[in-house]
Amino acid sequence: MTPPARSRPRHRLERPVQATLAVAMMLAGCAVGPNFKRPNPPTAAYPVPPKAEGLQSITFGGDVAADWYTVFHSESLNTLVQEALRANPNLEGARHSLLAAQYELQVVAGSALPQLEVGTKASRAKINGSFLYQPAEMLQVTGNQYSLGPSLAYDLDVFGRIRRTIESQAAQTDQVGHQALNVYITLISEVVLTAFDFAASAAQLAVTRELVDDLQAQYDLTQTLENAGKTTRSDTLQAKSQLENTRAGLPGLEKQRDIYRNTLLRLNARTPDDSALPPLALSDFALPAQLPLSLPSQLVRQRPDVLEAEDTLHQASAGIGVAEAARFPSFNISAQYAQQSGKTSDLFTRAAQIWSAGLNVTQPVFEGGRLRAREKEARQLFLQAQAQYRGTVIDALMEVADAMQALQHDTDAYNAHNTALDAARANRDLARVQFERGLVSELVVLTAEQQYQNGVLTQVQADAQRFADAANLFHALGGGWWNAKADPILEPVTRDSALSLPGAPYGR
Repeated sequence: MTPPARSRPRHRLERPVQATLAVAMMLAGCAVGPNFKRPNPPTAAYPVPPKAEGLQSITFGGDVAADWYTVFHSESLNTLVQEALRANPNLEGARHSLLAAQYELQVVAGSALPQLEVGTKASRAKINGSFLYQPAEMLQVTGNQYSLGPSLAYDLDVFGRIRRTIESQAAQTDQVGHQALNVYITLISEVVLTAFDFAASAAQLAVTRELVDDLQAQYDLTQTLENAGKTTRSDTLQAKSQLENTRAGLPGLEKQRDIYRNTLLRLNARTPDDSALPPLALSDFALPAQLPLSLPSQLVRQRPDVLEAEDTLHQASAGIGVAEAARFPSFNISAQYAQQSGKTSDLFTRAAQIWSAGLNVTQPVFEGGRLRAREKEARQLFLQAQAQYRGTVIDALMEVADAMQALQHDTDAYNAHNTALDAARANRDLARVQFERGLVSELVVLTAEQQYQNGVLTQVQADAQRFADAANLFHALGGGWWNAKADPILEPVTRDSALSLPGAPYGR
């Protein structure tokens, strides 16, 4: 499934907004200023890394699933992500921000329609002859006055100032929606990466504890050999130093593990005292055998940050039309009908009725160059938005290229670490046997043990990095939000809590 042609979040606009926008679209040909055209997709290509042993297969032009995190085959990870999507306060705030932007669009869109009001007035006043263009002393009257009736005002928007304003607000609403989508896909990525970090720190902690046990046994053996006169005091002290140095690293690893655990709790809207997390072990994750790679032309229609930059460009384009229209005449129709009388009993009679209708035309004549400068400013802001859009596209392409190249380097490093670890393990085992036979000193054993320790910890880090860079690729490709079965931003919002506003149309 590919993103929709416009790749906008599926905003649900209300019927008055839709009707107004439809009318504005029909009249848009009369609006001054440029009509926005989406930038052409890039024609660049990613550098294709050479095939390495163990590197996942790449599907060029492949699509990204909305639940891409399931490719790591961890039910615990799936649970954490789904809980975060339900409960994370940042995502909930982004949803409310989008809903507020949609209401604001409805407010702005309403200005394109005729404004009809009904007013009533009851007053008591004293008038004199001057009110009737006579000497003041000729008439002195005190009395009541009652008025009731509707009034109509309508801006014909001949040159499209209102329509361009609505267009700009619609682009801003899309921008807020894409910002919310960015929060959505970033949240998923943060949960996944933090879960990998937590599992890696737990694995490093377990390996280090095993090494402490091994070094404790080695130290005990060295003491026994020293008491038997088969080794020196220096060897025993070296073994003791190695043991305590390794043991000293445990608190730092425990601290790191706790930080990652607390981060997962925070992302899932839990408090620090709620430390229950599903089990996460690095060995429970599986690398996906295949990875998608969206084409650059697809990427710019998928990534929320690129779409957000496009929305900014659209806003700037509409801003030029608003600035241009301000220099042209404005045409307004006004009409009023009322029943007006000094007695309530005379209301709703033919004698009490009054009406008026007229066309008002206003043309700016001298504004001190303000309107022309505003138009030039709008054009510069458009050029600025163009440059920012190009920069965002380049950054997006580079991020995907970085993720692809990182996977290549991870695979090369992982293979090298595995080879080095096998050699370190064999060397350690050989040194232990030779030490027990009295063929080598304690220093040789300690050196071999240290090499093996470094190899195991490095191998854990390399393993975790492969998972992290695979997740980074999915995030760099846009996170697959367009393939979600339901609207990933608005659907989970509880109507009662989200829209308990007077006259809110949602949830009815």
